[in-house]
Amino acid sequence: MTRLPDEVVAAVGRVTIAAGDLELILAWIGADQAGGNAFEVLARPGEPVRAARDSVEFAAPHYREAYQPIIEIAAKLLAKRHAVVSAMWVSEAPEESAQRWELLDEKTHIRQLVDPRALDELARQLLQTRNRLVEIVTAQLNNEPVPAS
Repeated sequence: MTRLPDEVVAAVGRVTIAAGDLELILAWIGADQAGGNAFEVLARPGEPVRAARDSVEFAAPHYREAYQPIIEIAAKLLAKRHAVVSAMWVSEAPEESAQRWELLDEKTHIRQLVDPRALDELARQLLQTRNRLVEIVTAQLNNEPVPAS
């Protein structure tokens, strides 16, 4: 049995943690959709994005305009994360090289080479999006203007 290389496992871990951080802030934003309980929102797959979208509709216009494009970026990044985490990992090479592993998409059956650097870039984008949402939330809580991105 060929083992997934450590650098790939670590990169997938970073993606998973970054996505969890992003989903937590989305759940917090959307918590009014669950009676104020962010963890109830977080417990349902896909719900953090949906609840956040619904919640920002009631925000003041300047906050809503800041939130909406970032929430859409978050949705796209979380879909990429889902594709990575739910894909089948295949390798037909006997050596334990990251270059020999591929992700097999469960729906399209298209294979894509595994690149730890690309996974790290996804993790960076997930965290950057989370940080931008935190900036907007903080501005809204403090009744301040939204900081420029």
